Amino acid sequence: MTFERIKNFFREDTKEIIGVYFDGEKIFIARLTEEIETIELDAEGEEIERLAEKISLVCKQKAWKTSSVGLCLREGEVVTFQTEVDNVPEKEFPALVKTWAVAQAGNAAIFSFAKVGEELWMESLPRTRVEEFISAFKKFGLNLCGLSLMPTNLLDKNSPFDRAKFIAEVVRDKKSPNFLSLQGSVWSWTKISLATAAIFFAVMIIGSAKVFFEYSEASDKLDAAKISIDELSEDIALKENLDAEIAELHRLNNLVAQVAVKKNFNLLINLGRIAGGDVRLTKIRVEENILEVEGTSDNPAAVRNYLARVKTSVIKSARLESSAMNEEGDIVFLIRVAL
Repeated sequence: MTFERIKNFFREDTKEIIGVYFDGEKIFIARLTEEIETIELDAEGEEIERLAEKISLVCKQKAWKTSSVGLCLREGEVVTFQTEVDNVPEKEFPALVKTWAVAQAGNAAIFSFAKVGEELWMESLPRTRVEEFISAFKKFGLNLCGLSLMPTNLLDKNSPFDRAKFIAEVVRDKKSPNFLSLQGSVWSWTKISLATAAIFFAVMIIGSAKVFFEYSEASDKLDAAKISIDELSEDIALKENLDAEIAELHRLNNLVAQVAVKKNFNLLINLGRIAGGDVRLTKIRVEENILEVEGTSDNPAAVRNYLARVKTSVIKSARLESSAMNEEGDIVFLIRVAL
């Protein structure tokens, strides 16, 4: 399996994309596969959850996948700005746009940008508004991967369905502008969490074999030392060192056996299996009587739900040791389990 195939395995499926545009009265949906299929719906009000519910219902009726959905916003919903960037290096674009976005909506601003001809197209929304869209779509089983406004050079010459197709192409091609491009929507964290747990479990099994090997080797050395210990006083020090090594190896071996065999302690697999897309496990650490799990999430409720699943499905002694928001706005948490 090539590296590219491995990388694609861990990506979300983008062979079928749903693009949506709401003009205030009607919902326009474009399904992007090898061909384009479109549908137009009447909207009842502008409540985002109601719109998401109607979109979800249509997708279910038509058996469309909802793993990758994009929403093209209307003018007026987004703060935008265009400026010439002839003398600005492209590597400086993110810092330039962030400075502008913070000036519009403070430090909680979410921003995206794209170079349109010789100009830089910028757009910004408050983080709370972006989270409102994500939450509404998620409530009805829609994975929102794209959220943006069409740049002005395209707005004047397109139909509502062109806007739905535009956001679908933004999601499929993973291109800008997209408010969700930094939200990790390209990767399947369920697959990554399961693979991480499986790899960690394999490492523990390999480590167990190494412990047994070293234990056997140390025992052989100790037997050889016992033969001559009465004749060679200097071998006493060797015996003491070997005893200490054997005790440590025995302790490590018991720990590995405990993690691998104890009832409900298929931990390494279960912790990843129940993580889900909202929780991403980043580190698992095992000591003699403690197991610690570190991870991140963009949803405080997801952390609480994951802890509840750990208590219910894995081990009741699990507790949330710490939870804090990092500079990127993600929640970094630590769950501790007494073994």
